[in-house]
Amino acid sequence: MESFNNLKKIRIVEGLTITELAALARVSAKVISQTERMMREPKAVTKAKILKALNVAYPGQSKYVFKDIFPEGPDSEYFE
Repeated sequence: MESFNNLKKIRIVEGLTITELAALARVSAKVISQTERMMREPKAVTKAKILKALNVAYPGQSKYVFKDIFPEGPDSEYFE
């Protein structure tokens, strides 16, 4: 099964550049770019940082859950 993610779509909806999301998530812009293009499968901890960064504008609530961004990732069971 081919893996996919919704990271680019959600990043654009939130009005963030790759560089801005990378800074919020405390990962490199290269990691964000490669993840969006499915050139790499980031580790669970990196996915968690990205999810947290996308939810930073929503204190006390989570607009996004793991499966919104990474619906088919091998780490899906860790974030249910």
